[in-house]
Amino acid sequence: MAKRHIHLHSVIKAPRAEVFAWVGDHEKFGSLLPGKTRRIVDGTGPDGVNGAGSVRRVSFGVSYTDEKTTAVVPGEYVEYTVVQGSPVKNHLGRIKLTDTADGGTEVDYRVEFEPRIPFTGFLTELLVRNILGGGLAKLKRKAEAA
Repeated sequence: MAKRHIHLHSVIKAPRAEVFAWVGDHEKFGSLLPGKTRRIVDGTGPDGVNGAGSVRRVSFGVSYTDEKTTAVVPGEYVEYTVVQGSPVKNHLGRIKLTDTADGGTEVDYRVEFEPRIPFTGFLTELLVRNILGGGLAKLKRKAEAA
């Protein structure tokens, strides 16, 4: 099956540290998305409980998706993969933050995956793009209001 790619971009008028406080924390990040998110495995590395090795469970009623943090550069970068309970496979999400000239933060959010069920890639991509795009818009509103 063909790999699907999603690229979301936003500029938030808030310092990078404030934006990272949202994307680098499982519960805060989860509050931007539909469903309920909670950390179910703590990270064990120098980046703390939300760092590499940590796992968050995103629940939607009776279904869920477990996402494992695979890399963190505090204040700059988060990478994660889906490890269980999802309609996708070979999933990799990357959120990169960079400073803008006016003191804001540029968010570059990329996701790639393959659908588990043949011929559902386009619909799955639309769903994921809508969920993450809505979360990114909510992050922008909350971070700029702070």
